[in-house]
Amino acid sequence: MAAYKARLSEDLDRWIAQGLVAPESRQPILDSVAEARRIDAGVALAVMGAVLAGLAAIAFVAANWDAIPRLARFVLILTVFAATCGGAAWAALRGRPLVRDVLLGVAALVYAGAIGLTGQIFDLAGDPQAALRGAGLAAALLALAGRSNAAAIAAVALIALGDFAGPEGLFGLQLRWLAIAAPAGALLALAWRSRSLAHLAGPALVLGWLFAAPDVRPEGYLALAAAFALAGAAARWANEQERRAAGIIFAWMAVGALAAFAAAGLSSEVYGLVHRLAWLILSGGMIALGLHDRAGGVTAAGVLSAIAAISAILMDLGLGLMTAAGVFAGCAVLALVAGGLLRRGRIKA
Repeated sequence: MAAYKARLSEDLDRWIAQGLVAPESRQPILDSVAEARRIDAGVALAVMGAVLAGLAAIAFVAANWDAIPRLARFVLILTVFAATCGGAAWAALRGRPLVRDVLLGVAALVYAGAIGLTGQIFDLAGDPQAALRGAGLAAALLALAGRSNAAAIAAVALIALGDFAGPEGLFGLQLRWLAIAAPAGALLALAWRSRSLAHLAGPALVLGWLFAAPDVRPEGYLALAAAFALAGAAARWANEQERRAAGIIFAWMAVGALAAFAAAGLSSEVYGLVHRLAWLILSGGMIALGLHDRAGGVTAAGVLSAIAAISAILMDLGLGLMTAAGVFAGCAVLALVAGGLLRRGRIKA
């Protein structure tokens, strides 16, 4: 918000000079822009103190775990979880969203630990994958109940760990839970304007859908690339509407679209050089789009994809590593020279 207000101040000065805005309207317009809520040092220290106190309690219990009776261990776990949830409810009633958010995130992690500790206490055999997924679902419920970014992040992370903890798929269709949890997390990030949740949901969405089914045909990857492109277009529109986390999702959807398109050709030799050239053209288009929107993540995705496309073309042509190194070096020199000329104004962009 501070950056927006600074840009608005510069725009108002230009508009006043052009006669588009009355000078006396400048300050009222700036005053109408609400300042972003800042987290003061006292609140940050209080939250840190609460987290450290929880860690201290966990360390104390772990150090004396063998000396505590089984029933007392179970009651202690339930007490810690109930106290954390109760603290979050108290913070919500007192109008302290940051404290509520943090405590719900801690509660989600406590619940995840409680599943494993309960099995250890009562010598219960269980599936680690099911335990992690169950903890992720519980964290998701806590996130929805208290609109907690921290709990939502824990939910996506726990479900991702559950997917990687075993080979089983969902309903026998090889569709991982992450392929459902990550899009839900991305939508919550957009709805709650949470950049932290978007930073996790974005790559989780790409991984979840790229590896949802291990035996996907090239046509399936092309369809997936189109789906990522449509999702990226929606995220780009949301970013133009000043949705706080949309730019992050936009960049990751660009990564997903390019990665899925690349996988369509790398998984089969049917498309050959035509696929590589199309891949290179799409990468260039993504670079142009990122430069046009001033989206650094999208531009970076296009650059990395273009490098990968060129490498694939060189490998298809049977060129050696030394030849490939020479081609890349020549391209680098041309890019540096062109960049220098652009900066000095000798050629126009």
